[in-house]
Amino acid sequence: MAELTRTIGRYVIDRTLGQGAMGVVYLAEDPMLKRRVAIKIVRAAGEERDHALTRFQREAEISAQLNHPNIATIFDVGVEPGLGPFIAMEYVEGASLGSFIRDGSLDLEGKFGILIQVMRALRAAHRQAIVHRDVKPENILISSEGRVKLTDFGIARTMAPQLTLAGEFMGSPAYSAPELLRGGDATPCSDRYSFAVMAFELLTGQLPHPGTTIAAVISHVLTEPLVFPPGMSGDIAKVYRLALAGDPDDRPGTLMEFLVPLVNATPMDPLARERINEMFRHDDYAGDIVPLHRQHLSPPAPMPHPPAAPERPAASPATASAGGRSTPTLPVPSYQQRPAVKIELGDDKPVQARPTYHPKYGGRGGGFFTPWNLVKWFCIVLVAGKLLWWAYEYVKAHP
Repeated sequence: MAELTRTIGRYVIDRTLGQGAMGVVYLAEDPMLKRRVAIKIVRAAGEERDHALTRFQREAEISAQLNHPNIATIFDVGVEPGLGPFIAMEYVEGASLGSFIRDGSLDLEGKFGILIQVMRALRAAHRQAIVHRDVKPENILISSEGRVKLTDFGIARTMAPQLTLAGEFMGSPAYSAPELLRGGDATPCSDRYSFAVMAFELLTGQLPHPGTTIAAVISHVLTEPLVFPPGMSGDIAKVYRLALAGDPDDRPGTLMEFLVPLVNATPMDPLARERINEMFRHDDYAGDIVPLHRQHLSPPAPMPHPPAAPERPAASPATASAGGRSTPTLPVPSYQQRPAVKIELGDDKPVQARPTYHPKYGGRGGGFFTPWNLVKWFCIVLVAGKLLWWAYEYVKAHP
């Protein structure tokens, strides 16, 4: 690191978060805005370098259109001489969903909480006519507080016809819908298929279409039925068969139409089911953070029913990025509510309130002998007397 550079663009490099054959991810600080960012560098040359820069620019453009708590924000894109194209994104201090799947450390409530947050992110993208095209566990980052971030919109496309490149396949075959593998266009329905594959892997620990090579996986997706783990109930298998149907028209029309039946068909503790259902009832910007209960952690002490309202956990300013594994904390779920309080009304009759002052009806207390009433009746008597006097004079003048 030292022999290369200590800066990329205006960003000061702190350390390496991860690296592979295609590039490196650094933790850096933005000295202008005083915040930590993750810097992705792609090792590429020639046309591949131009393609990487185009992909980063596309991801930044899409990020600018999407403002959602479950979608990672892109701050900057550029080219560093001697290194190549780079992208600066918000830093998530945590790990990818793929790493959690591999170590099997999430409980059932935490798994569904993650799926609900990913569902919200995809719905926000689809509302903006953006198809992700590469929904998979490695593109889902989870912060140490349990916040989920959907990343890597670099191969996403808008649903505008002029921007759709039919026949171009980009993505991960194990999570790709059959119509994409056949060269069809990406749609929200294909994103929902990928989401269902990811849910299958998260909840069962295996893929519905296994294979040891890319070609084997593609062949299995296109020609073979789903592979269910032993002991899966018929109700759960039915939900997956619909969500992973080869014909897009046979699949559920929304992510909720898949995820809610899946929750209902999955055996779980009644209290956990109620907490999951409460997460469904919150809107996309409720800001809930899902507790990630690890198997090696002691379960929380039982609480009396109904539970008292806990303090709402403060939102963490740190957001996530690739690299660095940290153990999630266990914040108290914000969806727990204070029990309802029944208010009993007494049998006492209501007390007649004294009339308040009103210039039309008299002074305070509403009595007759008020200045306003005395003046009013004095004028009435005076006018009446004057009319009687005129009548008397008229009769006397015309006998």
